[in-house]
Amino acid sequence: MLIHKETKSILLRVKNLNKLNEFLPDRYEFVDFKGHNVSIPHGLEETKILNNLGVPVPSPILYYYNWPGPFPAWEHQKYTAAQLTLNRRMYVLNEAGTAKTASSLWAADYLMQQGMVRKCLIACMLSTVESVWMDEIFSFLMHRTSSLLVGDRKKRIANLEKDVDFYVINHDGVEVISKELKARKDIDLLILDEASVYINARTTMYKKMCELIRPDMTFWPMTATPTPNAPTDAWALARMTTPSNVTPYFGSFRDLTMRQVNQFKWVERENAHELVFKVLQPAVRFKKSDCIDLPPVVFKSRRCDLSDEQKKLLTDMRNKDVLQAKSGEKISAINAADKLNKIRQLLCGVIKQTETGVYVPLDFRPRLKLLIESIDEAHAKVLVIVPFKGIIYELQKHLHKIYSCAVINGDVTPRRRREIIKAFKTSKDPHVLLCHPKVMAHGLNLTEADTLIFYGPINSNDEAMQVVERFNRKGQTRKMTVVKFSSHFIEDRIYKNIETKQLGQDKTLSLYNDYLRGEDDGKS
Repeated sequence: MLIHKETKSILLRVKNLNKLNEFLPDRYEFVDFKGHNVSIPHGLEETKILNNLGVPVPSPILYYYNWPGPFPAWEHQKYTAAQLTLNRRMYVLNEAGTAKTASSLWAADYLMQQGMVRKCLIACMLSTVESVWMDEIFSFLMHRTSSLLVGDRKKRIANLEKDVDFYVINHDGVEVISKELKARKDIDLLILDEASVYINARTTMYKKMCELIRPDMTFWPMTATPTPNAPTDAWALARMTTPSNVTPYFGSFRDLTMRQVNQFKWVERENAHELVFKVLQPAVRFKKSDCIDLPPVVFKSRRCDLSDEQKKLLTDMRNKDVLQAKSGEKISAINAADKLNKIRQLLCGVIKQTETGVYVPLDFRPRLKLLIESIDEAHAKVLVIVPFKGIIYELQKHLHKIYSCAVINGDVTPRRRREIIKAFKTSKDPHVLLCHPKVMAHGLNLTEADTLIFYGPINSNDEAMQVVERFNRKGQTRKMTVVKFSSHFIEDRIYKNIETKQLGQDKTLSLYNDYLRGEDDGKS
């Protein structure tokens, strides 16, 4: 096989014309060129047909597209875009930091050029609608137009009525204008960013997204973590994307990939990953280490003491919980999780009042001292990931006396977040970002930092991995340090459960029971 760029042709050596006569009867002609006797136009449809016949013809995008944008396209980006152009249903599972956003936009742009896509809808995290997708469309596809579908229902509908190439909406926003989106038959490409949000098929958000996906629509779900918690996470995404690849019922898929140990505990079967691989096809997957050279990441665990006030409150809380357990009151996984959250708040330095929702600060000087020491050890800017909103503001009160710092959490408007992030990336100040993981977990590039501090563990595999990727990505030139703070075996165990993807009801109950028994830090 030979690709003849000058004539945009595929040249083949063919002995038997039966298959060509059956599938490409009017699209080939005879030639005599370097041993090749058949010429076929190098178009997308012809390429797809030949690939289905077992002839591995590369996508035309690799030969005739100019790859617009501020940076040259990497080879893995070109390959990803090429695979997208050849598959109407395609999983993009490239790791975070591999610039898969640009790959999907290039593929969409090429399909629009070829008249195979009219308009594209992009559904993503609210934190990335502007700072990632709208910015990337402007940077890489300046010849294209876009509209942002956020705000109240009236504003979303007004922006949807604009005649543009790309519409960008947050995941939850799909439900707000679901009827209007379904009526737009000219939207024939849907890019679903951070698709692991849709691993629960029982949610309204999942159901509304499935209603939006038409059989004739091109659909590309993208996530670096398709199974953040267990192999069963793949079922909902497969039912949404390639339903013929997977069993129609979750229970049967769970039985294929997991084995039940007791009432609450399920463990992976040995062949679970092989089954998940088959289910999530066709797919493209690049590891960051295979395609981008980055400095090393060093992980450190730092132990900090508790103040006398924290120790006393922790003892009193445990004594009360032990008495409750001895009274025979049954503790559910939900109640156990709630009690563990209160303990985690106490360890961080605040307690949230149940009645008012107000965070009451404690004496947390030992952990604050460790935080200041860790910030001082950094050679560049610092990201501090804080699991509770209340402690963020307490930390800001203390740290602003020493460093320039800013807060990014749910209270900060998207516009203000963009201003803060721009300042962090382009100016001397702020030196420290105090961040809640919910608004930091996806899309951002913060390579100006060389140190990331987990002020306490966050109870999510996906968020923990994504947060680290905010500075471990293209543009990073410094050795990176991730520091994990802990004061109690509960925090140690959560870190371990995150690393081993062992979060669930059984682990929550086990951890709470160990806390009641007074297990020490060595308990694993």
